[in-house]
Amino acid sequence: MTAERWWVRLAARWLARVDGVSGMIRLAMLGLTGISTATLTLRQYGHGEYAWPLIAVVSAGTLLFTYLYTEGGVWNQMARDRQDLSSNFAGPSMRMNNELLARGILAAQEKRELAEGERQAIKRELDDAFQEYRDGLELES
Repeated sequence: MTAERWWVRLAARWLARVDGVSGMIRLAMLGLTGISTATLTLRQYGHGEYAWPLIAVVSAGTLLFTYLYTEGGVWNQMARDRQDLSSNFAGPSMRMNNELLARGILAAQEKRELAEGERQAIKRELDDAFQEYRDGLELES
């Protein structure tokens, strides 16, 4: 079930955006320490009038960054790259599944049970593929 009211959809979209950059937002919270230090320094040196413009610029920049990062495709591309780098065809369940499929397909094509040599050939071929892909896929830049 999805939201029907416009303001709920709008709030959900912004929550999804914030979720997309939540790790960076946590890092940005450390930046608040820097802003606090900067505003105190400005006040101490007699330039306290620049504190609010500094806070406004940082806040607007954070919102703009959040929007561009999520809607500009950076978040999606990063998620795809992370998945390509970490997901491969060499997980144990995929390895077993691939051997079962290969044996089943060959047996169906031949319309007979496989000989032990055919089973071993499939196993060796899939073992080679497993070794090739176990560390992930190489992406071209």
